[in-house]
Amino acid sequence: MNALCIGESCLEITGVLANPLKDGQIINIVDRLENGAGAAGNVSYLLAKWGVETHIASMLGADDAADKIKKEYENIGVKTDYLETSYDKQTSTNLSLINNNTKENTYIKIGSNLQLKKYSFVAEPGVIFLDGTDLAASTTALEKYPNAKSFLLVSSNNNDTQELCRYVNHIIFTKEAAESFTGNIMDFNDSGTLVNIYSKLCQKFNKALIIISLGIRGVLYAVNGQVKIMPNVKVDTIDLNGYNEIFGGAFVYGMGREFDLEKSITYATIAASFSIGKVTSRNSIPSLTEVSSYYDNKFGSQNNINNTNENNNSSDQVNNSTPNLNTMEEENVNK
Repeated sequence: MNALCIGESCLEITGVLANPLKDGQIINIVDRLENGAGAAGNVSYLLAKWGVETHIASMLGADDAADKIKKEYENIGVKTDYLETSYDKQTSTNLSLINNNTKENTYIKIGSNLQLKKYSFVAEPGVIFLDGTDLAASTTALEKYPNAKSFLLVSSNNNDTQELCRYVNHIIFTKEAAESFTGNIMDFNDSGTLVNIYSKLCQKFNKALIIISLGIRGVLYAVNGQVKIMPNVKVDTIDLNGYNEIFGGAFVYGMGREFDLEKSITYATIAASFSIGKVTSRNSIPSLTEVSSYYDNKFGSQNNINNTNENNNSSDQVNNSTPNLNTMEEENVNK
């Protein structure tokens, strides 16, 4: 298995606040962390960390942020030969502010997404992940490698993502994007609203397998015509930033390794759940060993592939004391 990830790479600055944000307030940052981010960036980082040969295709500025991001990729094993440099624009920066008391997150994007120019993809991938931020590069890769399994993470409703939805065979919608695409709102007290939104997306994009990430509520999907919710593993929530991207990366891993759908979703849900117990999207990516061990403990290891090939060059440390882990149980939404 090898992977090509196309889309945004950016610098993420995370600050932990002592007090809630208010107009005219002088903000006191208790702690500050800097690391690479972006949807395609985080997915490529996870896949490389989990032992997958992964290429990242992104445009960066000619600045210190780009050097930091590239070094992070190289340290974890991401192939950077498809990174390009823009000499007239800076690397995009995302500012994430977390309230230390309420755990609420304010996310600020600074700068526009930079578009690739070369599309010089030469290593044929088994899977292609797209975050929808670079339409031209994405369609070029899909046309060049029609036999690759393709995945699109949809977090916003715009012309580019609508176009890409027509060509990929797996689409992961965020809750907000699913509501925007269908014009309906999810009511978790009325399971019919969830089934209705899921059905509309399946009808609209009938060539793709549809999944809806519900954040802290888990993931919505269908097997054999039954729409289901797979709930998260229960952890103490610290930072929700990166949940959808980590879910997407782990799902790509599972499907790329030929897991069945529900096993892939289970792996992805475990990984995304573990991530919200740590700060920053990049540093919260769990190890493959952590996810695989949890899966084995809850569901049995007799049919599990031996997942011990993760990259050991990462400076990330496995958190073996993840609190309040409960057995995951599927909730059937069809009443």
